[in-house]
Amino acid sequence: MVTKRSQDGSTRPRCVLIPGAGGDAGIGAIKALRLAGYRGRIVATDTDPLSPGLELADTGTVLPPAASPDFFERAIEFIHDEEVDVILPTSGFDTPVYARHEGELRGAGVTVIGCGPFVMETCMDKWRFYECVRRDFPVPRTYQRPVDDLEFPCFVKPVRGKGSRRVSVCRDRDTLDRRLTEYDDLLIQEYLPGVEYTVDVLSDLDGRPLVAVPRIRLAVKEGISVRGQIIHDEKIEGLCLRLAAALLVKGPVCMQLKRDRDGAPRFIEVNPRMGGGTIFAALAGVNMAALSVALAAGRPLPSLSFSEITVVRYFEELVLIGEDRRPRRSAGARAGVRSAAHGRRVNSGRENLA
Repeated sequence: MVTKRSQDGSTRPRCVLIPGAGGDAGIGAIKALRLAGYRGRIVATDTDPLSPGLELADTGTVLPPAASPDFFERAIEFIHDEEVDVILPTSGFDTPVYARHEGELRGAGVTVIGCGPFVMETCMDKWRFYECVRRDFPVPRTYQRPVDDLEFPCFVKPVRGKGSRRVSVCRDRDTLDRRLTEYDDLLIQEYLPGVEYTVDVLSDLDGRPLVAVPRIRLAVKEGISVRGQIIHDEKIEGLCLRLAAALLVKGPVCMQLKRDRDGAPRFIEVNPRMGGGTIFAALAGVNMAALSVALAAGRPLPSLSFSEITVVRYFEELVLIGEDRRPRRSAGARAGVRSAAHGRRVNSGRENLA
């Protein structure tokens, strides 16, 4: 169990903050910590008072959007009141704010897990990311405006964005021109027809990469994996570990790759936070949330390995009772996950916090 030494010399379990707890990454992080048997407190924040993550955590609060001028003031008040020790990078909106205030939070005894502001900005700006890595790593050809020898189909996406918002495949020049008139912040990218992967990568807090867990995106809805297959692929794992070291990422990030016409994997982007499907890695044996908390405590990590599994997702309901709206779990809720075919309990990474 991960603990923090109090001023009187005693120890207590660490309190972990999950920002953006209404998103898939936040919910996944809470589930992953529960799967690992974490006995510290889990607290959550979100902009939506009906966020499921606020109910799944031990306690939570509603904050204004991260872009609001009073966001950090409200957040730091909650962090102080709940004696938060660790902040996990589960929100694409809140995480950059905490990264910018990392020094202030560290002075208050709070460990912000995640990349620094420079690395975070490099990853979030997709043109900047392309310019940063294109000489040393395989990436699709990318343009800020159409070129004469542009091949179709091509892929169009915003310079900054999350999930699949405003992304499209343009199959001819007329379609591309119409798309470019709708928005002025789009990039044009070589279309990659092959298999798409998300790779969850964990580095320590000094930027040393530790493990890469690839998964095939079998089915995607609004940019989030709803079915995935965890696989071993030495080439992809090696590429991702090398890129993590080059970027000096810290903590958990998720990288996206896709195979080109010749079957070679190329990097599409790096998200400097936990992804909506990072829970898949926990079910395969590498619990990024639990390992991040252990890193914050300075604990030695176990040997990291994972199983090849296929994961499918489904909805689960929370019934909110009374004015405090605390949840009553549905009858089918359970702490572990079993293989439907074999009744075998899947490794949840519990040993990460033993």
